[in-house]
Amino acid sequence: MKYRFFIIFYLVFLMSGCAGNMALTKGQSDIDLSSKSIVLLTVRISNQNKANRQVNLNNIIICPESDMNCRKDISSYPGGPYKIYKKEKDYFNEYLLSFALENGKYNIEGFYTTYNIPLLTAGVGYGELKLETEIKPNSITYLGHLNITLREKTGNTEISAGNDTPHLDQALPGFSSGTFDVVVEDKFDEDMQSFISEYPALQNVKVEKAILPEWIRPEKRNQPQ
Repeated sequence: MKYRFFIIFYLVFLMSGCAGNMALTKGQSDIDLSSKSIVLLTVRISNQNKANRQVNLNNIIICPESDMNCRKDISSYPGGPYKIYKKEKDYFNEYLLSFALENGKYNIEGFYTTYNIPLLTAGVGYGELKLETEIKPNSITYLGHLNITLREKTGNTEISAGNDTPHLDQALPGFSSGTFDVVVEDKFDEDMQSFISEYPALQNVKVEKAILPEWIRPEKRNQPQ
């Protein structure tokens, strides 16, 4: 029931053209850091399990270290999805992400992905990240590039990228038969060129670099429902 509730919300959001809220908006002339900091992150998702069905990034779950109950159930994250910055057919979707956060320590818990054929099917995948970072006050910080690959599982010890049910929704994009690999990379020079091309106001501010730690593959346990 929770899963179906999510699908209904997701379809409504998709058809309304809603997208994930970003700290930066195209065309803004300046950047206000008086009350919060901004973090920058690029993400590329490549579906190598079902290459002709590339998936969308819907949410990056970022939790203050002090909030032990930050990650809610899946129905609380209908998502946008986030706007695709760059894509290559049958290969990847890439995103430029910016989040406004108060200073402090944070856990980047994980990410939700979706595959949708409007009114027919909507599959949902979840990948655990568990990456820690600390945000300075009144700053702009580049956290790095996440290279995420959805590939076929090689054994039962690997965590599935999504539930088995509803079967068709999860099987079509390969969530139920696949697993996620994640590599954290430092692509500061390349990524900042992309950010500045979309958000020219970044040319006038200092951007610090604090690359996220290496991703550690989680051990298998109960999957998110």
